[in-house]
Amino acid sequence: MKDSTLEILAPLLSDLRAYSVLDEVRPAAFHLGGRDFVHFHETPQGPVADVRLSRGRVHMPVSTDSEQAELLERIERQLSSLESHGIRRRHGKSGPGMNEMGNKTMKRR
Repeated sequence: MKDSTLEILAPLLSDLRAYSVLDEVRPAAFHLGGRDFVHFHETPQGPVADVRLSRGRVHMPVSTDSEQAELLERIERQLSSLESHGIRRRHGKSGPGMNEMGNKTMKRR
């Protein structure tokens, strides 16, 4: 992935790194429970995310702030759903269950 694309994704990647249940296995690729959860790649239209949600793999553009926010919302819903099935949140830097960006953090039990 190009450095310029990684710069566009930097805030999004930082937010994803705040989730203790996600393991960054290589730049811009995260696993959940040892399985691919979300990764990013470049297309002629811009960077896209492939994320594993409850309904299967979803391909989402992430070029703009609003597209990145939508991806984070969908990831949060997915992780919250998993949490209700046994994953617990950890205490983040900005208070219980929150990181410095105000996003919820989670940790496997």
